[in-house]
Amino acid sequence: MISAEEEERNALRFPSCCFNHIVGLPHKDGIEHPLYDYEKILYNNLLSVEGSFIDKHPWVEKATGIGNTEFMLRIMAWLCTSNNQEANRNSQQMCIVTGPNTDIATKLIKRMKNIFERLLGIALDNKETVINLNDNRIKAFPSNHLDAYRPLENPKFSLMDEGDFFRKSEQEDVSFVIERYIGKSDPCFD
Repeated sequence: MISAEEEERNALRFPSCCFNHIVGLPHKDGIEHPLYDYEKILYNNLLSVEGSFIDKHPWVEKATGIGNTEFMLRIMAWLCTSNNQEANRNSQQMCIVTGPNTDIATKLIKRMKNIFERLLGIALDNKETVINLNDNRIKAFPSNHLDAYRPLENPKFSLMDEGDFFRKSEQEDVSFVIERYIGKSDPCFD
């Protein structure tokens, strides 16, 4: 078993051990946050050790402010930039559905861009609601404006963020639009 001191020394010697350490751990209120137990459980439910999906359709009910959105944005960014040959073989589409406000969609894309800009100094000049990473396109849609989501060819990852706060009619519409891709495509990176 490794002591806390040895673990800290190893972290200093090997700061690029994983995606989160390459881009920098998440910060909230000036405090750096590691991967928490519940995030590890979610990660394990999404991906096996080999990187293939186990459960493609998790629904996460959680407390507000625990970092799940940041975690999911980082999973999406990692999938786009990983060495996973399948993930990067063809251009992929990923979608984020937010509340009924374009500002929220814009903020989530900005948060994802900041993951790369903050530590790595990589500026990503894309549209406010779109980010392109390694030939993969991530687009955020407000829940009340899904007409641009419906005609997508092959979305591989869909995130409904804060869906419990959508209007009831929007929850049903978003669920219908997202779930129809389950049968239409294989909505994951294999």
